[in-house]
Amino acid sequence: MSSWANRNIPRKRNLSNIPEAFRPTIVPRVAHPFVIQSETFQQEKQEKKNEVIYPTESIADRRIYPMKKIESFVVSSAIELRRNDQSYVFVILRHIGTTRDNDLWISSYNSIRKFYTNKIIIIDDNSSINTVNGKLINTEVIHSEWNGAGEILPYYYYFKHGWADRMIFLHDSMFLHRRFTEDELDGIVQFHWFFEKTKDSNEHKILTYLSILSNSEEVMASLTDPSFIWKGCFGATSIIDLDLVRMLENKYNLFTKLVASIRNRKDRETFERIFGIILFHEGIVDDTRCSNFGDILRYPKAFESDNTNMETAAHILSQKQYDTAIIKVWRGR
Repeated sequence: MSSWANRNIPRKRNLSNIPEAFRPTIVPRVAHPFVIQSETFQQEKQEKKNEVIYPTESIADRRIYPMKKIESFVVSSAIELRRNDQSYVFVILRHIGTTRDNDLWISSYNSIRKFYTNKIIIIDDNSSINTVNGKLINTEVIHSEWNGAGEILPYYYYFKHGWADRMIFLHDSMFLHRRFTEDELDGIVQFHWFFEKTKDSNEHKILTYLSILSNSEEVMASLTDPSFIWKGCFGATSIIDLDLVRMLENKYNLFTKLVASIRNRKDRETFERIFGIILFHEGIVDDTRCSNFGDILRYPKAFESDNTNMETAAHILSQKQYDTAIIKVWRGR
């Protein structure tokens, strides 16, 4: 018998006491229309995570961060870069973490199209935002399956696809300032900038990565030789021949073996060093001239966070009379 205090508490109905014709229809949660719609939306969202979208309006607040626009035409003075009957491809490595980052790769793309008509490859490394408001000309976008591998990706995909005889690799925070000179296109490889070996070069991790490679015993032995001089390749960016990329892969499996191991910033910094070490060990570059624009630490206001866009960086270069074909900005992403 129920107590007087509980008289107003509703009781759970026993469906067995209700005639079958009058029982309510029970729909399992997984079959509920709203649940099905939600699951479908989530699945589509995952599949379209890196889809290139062409909206009519930027999703950024234009009053605060005016969005760069893709130039949908080729500048009349732009030319196809060819030298000694060799073809060239430009490769932009990009990562977009916020809407503000979008203007970086757009500026990089537009800067190339200002001077050259060559094919552009955009390699997207795990961007969470990938939105443009224009159409790309003679351009291919690759969404990498190796999330976080960063600077090794252009070499990995260049080896796989061989788009042209030579590759010019830029980060999305690098922009063409002028055309390349004949001297800057010399040789089978030229770093854009180098950096000196320092005490924090993390030789233990370098040796660990070298041990993964094929035929690397002599390279590791060179590191123990005090007379061995090497420099790192800043950002691993360079102008390089396809034949050299193939040689490095065929001899060391440099790109296909390391691409699976590089996942974070420290890993990517190690690759900058390994790339330089192997090229110095092979005698392909030397201490007299391994880069086109010298020591990255001599770049005006290098690594300073106020140097965040192409226009500001170009003004700084003009004031310092620093001659370079490539502008670099730092945004601390």
